Amino acid sequence: MNVAEHPFLWGMKPEHIEIIARGARERSFEPREVIFRQGEPASRIYLIQQGKIGLEAHGLDGRHLDLQTLEGGEVLGWSWLFPPFVWTLQAHAIEPTRVTVLDGAHVLVACEENHELGYAVMRRVANLVVQRLESVSRQILATPVGEDLEETTSMSAWTDKPVPNAIAEHPFLLGLKKPHLDALAALAMQVKFAPEELIYHAGDPANRFYLIQRGNIALEADSPSGRKLLHIISNGEALGWSWLYEPYQWHFDARAIDDTTAIFFYGTRLRELCEADHDLGYELMKRITHVVIRRLHATRKQLLAAAKVC
Repeated sequence: MNVAEHPFLWGMKPEHIEIIARGARERSFEPREVIFRQGEPASRIYLIQQGKIGLEAHGLDGRHLDLQTLEGGEVLGWSWLFPPFVWTLQAHAIEPTRVTVLDGAHVLVACEENHELGYAVMRRVANLVVQRLESVSRQILATPVGEDLEETTSMSAWTDKPVPNAIAEHPFLLGLKKPHLDALAALAMQVKFAPEELIYHAGDPANRFYLIQRGNIALEADSPSGRKLLHIISNGEALGWSWLYEPYQWHFDARAIDDTTAIFFYGTRLRELCEADHDLGYELMKRITHVVIRRLHATRKQLLAAAKVC
């Protein structure tokens, strides 16, 4: 298969595909062959052309937990994006598998040099990670996992400041250029939620993005064993990314745990802004991808704890 025909690259400009594909090579794996091991340096992207790959997490006692199976048309590997650049899982071929291997370091450098390319790549990676997070979260709902989450915190560092100042100092946006901060401030407003107030409901249209200033928000869903807490989103964190991808619907409920203050953006306006300014779009997608990856790691830890692997 031509690399340009892989679903991950659909819709990308030919000149961008040409850059990404430099140094690409085809490789095949036999059943049970290890593709990479947990803890090894991560520097590759695998575009799966044919076959099946299993993802598994290994615990300190030597046991492992099977997490997911990837098939032709899917993508394996994003640990090359952020420090410490090591694989967080192990991957092995389940059946004869053929992949296209891309150089992650090369792609990352190319993204930094060309933000239009970077925005296209990062938006696709963010979509993959969001899908993987939703998959693992569904596994949590089907597993008797205890709600062993971090304690909630309360802090009012940004709540008494004008929105432009609060945006500039929010951890999610630290380091963003002033023109970009100004553009975001023009779209932002402050919102407040009372304890137990529902912020959004699963299945409703998703068109909101929040930067939490003060308070704590619970992400919840129904499970066979009853209502289950999945995550707690606290001060300095970001909430909501279903506005990025079709069908633009929330996948879980979000509820304020205590008095909560946040900066609010309309997702449609953010998408338009990112499309018009790829420098800003690339920076926002990097930050969102990093947040979702951290959330994915935390969710996997919950699943591992339930399986008594760690």
